[in-house]
Amino acid sequence: MKGEVSAELKRKSIHVIPGFLAYPVIIWIGRLAGIIISAFFLLLYTLNEISLRKGLNIKVPIAYDTYKIMARQEERQGRYFTGTIYFWLLTLITIILLDPQRAVAAIMISSLGDAAAAITGKAIDGPRWPFNKRKTLSGSLAMLATSISSCLIVGLQLPTSLLASLTATAIEASTRTSVLDELTVPLALLLVLLFSP
Repeated sequence: MKGEVSAELKRKSIHVIPGFLAYPVIIWIGRLAGIIISAFFLLLYTLNEISLRKGLNIKVPIAYDTYKIMARQEERQGRYFTGTIYFWLLTLITIILLDPQRAVAAIMISSLGDAAAAITGKAIDGPRWPFNKRKTLSGSLAMLATSISSCLIVGLQLPTSLLASLTATAIEASTRTSVLDELTVPLALLLVLLFSP
């Protein structure tokens, strides 16, 4: 168990970077900077994915190094790292479509909330959800608390914060693979924050 927690901490130490940088980049520097950075990482991870899947053995800077640290066993065996493409594509779309405050909240939840769920779920192996035995109640509670905090820190109203956080937590708990929650959680947040008052 201790080894699993350590491995998850190592993986998520990279996963949280966008969450911590979203506010200073998008709010202080500007939305255009966020769009450029997201597009840049989307390009890098797309090139890395092509290299992995085609067996080209091209080590794309940053993306390949991240892959070596973050990839799970099934990703290494299957030679894919698709979750990063989902994440950066949805991050790019989120910054384009949402106002800066909501975009930051969505990115923080997708980054920090997901990390909190994964680390806590490994560290406190308590009751598991009956509909998804891969996910724990403790992980979901950690994600919910982190998500609400993230929304409130950026200044979203409490009802919007609760709606976004509960939706993201429910989607994360329901998603069966770690690759797909890089798609389902940001997409759900984008839709909720785009159409909520």
